[in-house]
Amino acid sequence: MKKYLTPLLLSMFVLLPAQEASAQDKAVSGVYVGGHIRRERPGTITKLKESGFTYAILFNVHVDPDGTLKTDGETICKDGKYVFQQTQPHYVEDIRALKTAPTGISRLEICIGGWGNDSYVNIKNLVKREGTGENSTLYRNFKALMETVPGIDAVNNDDEHSYDVATATKFHVMMYDLGYKTTLAPYTNKTFWTSLAKNINRQRPGAVDRVMVQCYDGGAGNDPRSWTFPGITRHAGRTNYQTSMEGSIEQMERWRDQKAATGGFVWVYNDETWSLNAWASAMNRTFGARTVEEKDIAAKAYSKTKFDGYCVNLPVGTHTKADLALYGLQANDLESIQITEGYRARLYKSTDCTRTYRQASKSVTNLGSYWLNQVSSIVIEPVEDGIDQTENGLKVTQDHLYIDNAQGQTLEIFTLSGQKVLSCAITSSAHSLSLSSLPHGTYVVKAGHHTTRIVR
Repeated sequence: MKKYLTPLLLSMFVLLPAQEASAQDKAVSGVYVGGHIRRERPGTITKLKESGFTYAILFNVHVDPDGTLKTDGETICKDGKYVFQQTQPHYVEDIRALKTAPTGISRLEICIGGWGNDSYVNIKNLVKREGTGENSTLYRNFKALMETVPGIDAVNNDDEHSYDVATATKFHVMMYDLGYKTTLAPYTNKTFWTSLAKNINRQRPGAVDRVMVQCYDGGAGNDPRSWTFPGITRHAGRTNYQTSMEGSIEQMERWRDQKAATGGFVWVYNDETWSLNAWASAMNRTFGARTVEEKDIAAKAYSKTKFDGYCVNLPVGTHTKADLALYGLQANDLESIQITEGYRARLYKSTDCTRTYRQASKSVTNLGSYWLNQVSSIVIEPVEDGIDQTENGLKVTQDHLYIDNAQGQTLEIFTLSGQKVLSCAITSSAHSLSLSSLPHGTYVVKAGHHTTRIVR
C-alpha cells in the first residue's frame, strides 16, 4: 500500500513488513536478465519484482575498444556522459523500481563479458593505454553510469576470452572505488579466477563478495565444490532450459546438502516461456531465504490439501506475492493452511493484499474450488483479547489499521484534542496502514462514514 501515500505520510505510516530481511536472505536466488526487460517493459519489471529472486544481473554491458558502454547496440555512456535516455527513456526509473518495495530484489548487478564478448580484451587494452585514473575513459563512463543509475550494486565479471589478471584487477579496484562490488562468474580457468579474487581483495578487502560458478553449457561438468575461494560466498547456476525446473531444483538441493553452494542462479530471463515466480520460490525454499523462529510462526502454508506438500512458515505481517516467494511459497500454490491459535489470516487473489479476500480464523484443510491454488498474497494478524478492535468497518490489530469497503473515501486520524495526525485517500477496498510510528494513546479515526476510537 505504500504507493498510495505521499512521502510525508510515509515517514509516519508504512506498510507493516512481513519480517525484516536478515543478511542471509538478501542474496540467495539470482537471475540473469536480457534485453527482454527493456523490450517488454513495464510488464517485465513487475514480474521481476514479484518473482521472489533476491538479486538480478542485467545482461550485459559491452565495453567497446574506445571505452564506450553499450548494450544490444545501443549506447549507454560515451565520453563520460550517460546517453541511454535517448533510446531508453524509462531505464533509470525501471531499474530504481526493481528495488522499490514491494519487491524481493535487494541487489542489482551489471554483467560484463560472456561468450563471444570481447569487453575484457578491450578493457585490457584501455587499462594499458590510459590506466584507471579519474581522467581515463573507463573511469569517466562508469562514473556517469553510477551517478545516473545509482541502484546498481556490483559488476558481474563473465570474462571468457581475455583472462588477464593484472588489468582485470586494476579495473575491478577502480570499480570498487566508484562504488561497485565484484561478482565473479567462472566456468573454466580456475587459476585465473582464484588469482583475480585474491589480488582484488588484497587491495580492496571484501570487493569480491560472491562467486557464481556456471554449471551449464561450457561449464556443464562443473562441481562447485572444486571452486574454492576462501571467505567468499559461492553460488552455483543452471539455465532455465537445461533440464526441467524440477530437475534443476533437485540439483541445487544436492549442492546445498553437499555444502557446495549457499545460493543459486539461473540464466536467462529473455522470454515468457517460464515462470520466474516458480523458479525463485523453489530456489528460496532450497537455500532458506527467510526463516521464522518457532515462537513467531503465526501460520503454516501448504502446497497440498490436508496439510501436505511443501510447507512454508509465516509470521504476522502483510505478505505480498514477492514476500511469499521470499519465504518459498509460490503464488497460486496454497491449498491448505494451519492457523496458530490467537491469529487469523486474510487470503487474497491479488498480488498486493488488496480487493476481495477470504478470512481464515482457524486452520483450513482444503480452501475449496474458489480459493484453491488462487492465493497470491496473505495478511496474518493476531486476534488476542484486548488487542483486536472492530467497529464500523475499521479494525485495529496491535499496531495495524485495516479499513474495509471505504475505497474512494478519505482517511483521517485525530488526537482526542482534535489535532489531525494523518489524512490520505483510500484507494482500495481493503486498505492497510501501520500505526507503529504513532505515540501510544487514544485516537479518533474517520474513513468516509466510518468513525471509531482506537487505542495503541
